[in-house]
Amino acid sequence: MGVRRAEAGEKGAVLTADRTLLLVGMAVVVLGLSSKVVKKHALSPVLLALAGGVVVGPRMLDLIDPSAVVPRHVLLEQLARLALAMSVVDVALRLRPFDLRANAKRLGVLLGVAMPGMWLMTSLGASLLLHLPLAFALLLGACLTPTDPGVASALVTGTMPNRMLPRRVRMTLQGESAANDGLALPFVLFAGLLTSMPFGEAVGGFAVEAGRMVGIAVLVGAVVGWLLMRAVDIAGVHRMAEEDWFPLAATGLAVSVLALAHLLGGSGVLAAFVAGLVFSQGVPEALREPIHVVHRSITKVALTAVFLAFGTVLPVDAWWPQLGAGGVLFALWALFLRRLPVVLPAVRLMTRTGWTSSAFIGWSGPMGVASIYYIAFAHRYGPTQYEQLFLIGSLAITVSVIGQASVAAVAVHAYRRATNAEDNEGEELEVPGPLP
Repeated sequence: MGVRRAEAGEKGAVLTADRTLLLVGMAVVVLGLSSKVVKKHALSPVLLALAGGVVVGPRMLDLIDPSAVVPRHVLLEQLARLALAMSVVDVALRLRPFDLRANAKRLGVLLGVAMPGMWLMTSLGASLLLHLPLAFALLLGACLTPTDPGVASALVTGTMPNRMLPRRVRMTLQGESAANDGLALPFVLFAGLLTSMPFGEAVGGFAVEAGRMVGIAVLVGAVVGWLLMRAVDIAGVHRMAEEDWFPLAATGLAVSVLALAHLLGGSGVLAAFVAGLVFSQGVPEALREPIHVVHRSITKVALTAVFLAFGTVLPVDAWWPQLGAGGVLFALWALFLRRLPVVLPAVRLMTRTGWTSSAFIGWSGPMGVASIYYIAFAHRYGPTQYEQLFLIGSLAITVSVIGQASVAAVAVHAYRRATNAEDNEGEELEVPGPLP
């Protein structure tokens, strides 16, 4: 009897795997062949993947349910951390040395001032609207603090954004989104420890854990990124690699650094960004483009898989019955008040950035894979209200993806009208002097 049950379970797992692979493959083909049409109609491939997951998941057509084979938090954490590593390296390859110099002050303000403010603002909304205990509200706020590099890149890249948004605006948003994915970890660690131990013990445990995880990530990322940069340079000079293998360097970097840092006890996502940044700043320009093209395509496959999986586990039928109006109001709070009231004044007053650019940067902070990852990561702290955290967090992420994708084109056109800046000839708009 036990053997039959095991065989039935194995067949069910294989069937689920086949259906999942079929769905991911079809989604990649459809989105790939229609990507220009999708963007032309102000849609987002990420949003379509999320919707597709909901449709084929157990709450609608019930064609696949990956969480029936793999625990939900394990499924989302592992898929999301891989997609995040790919995404942050993708952003690092976009950043040239002059981008870091041109946007250093804005990035410093966004990461050092605005990011803690976003954490506290989101936690405040959770406490006021959902009446959550302080530690639990701080944990939810920490999970929803980072912006998403994949979604952010999708919203501010392409023909229209490249022509209408100055490069400094686009690189600021992408650089921030890649860096804050790893830097959100200390917030999540601190809040997670608060849910399970007294304040004094949490502070002590946080100092040790955060220092270890961040320190290992920076060290591993910097060393491996530099070594790969040198290896690619040598391989290119001496023509040691075949053309179809050579462009896979960045993808190999993302995966290997993610795993190595995690094995050593560090943050794999932060290590991947540091490695990608070091690698990107030294890789010869002639080699950058072929490497980036291949890596960007693989990253899109990873992001599609994450949002499809996330869609299948979304508790859409439980949002209103269990959260009611408070849940909806919090999701709207997270969309409109989590970021803009913090980022707009901070960037405007602390950098030489005009009101229009500050407002655009303040609005463009979508939640996505990073928040999915940290919500799954939070499961290890075993908070008694974890299911409620997932319920609230999944609603806020969904509303953010829908809201940001729906108005992305409108926001870009509004920026163009306000600044009267557009490059109709080239693909890279830049404006002289301070950003408007």
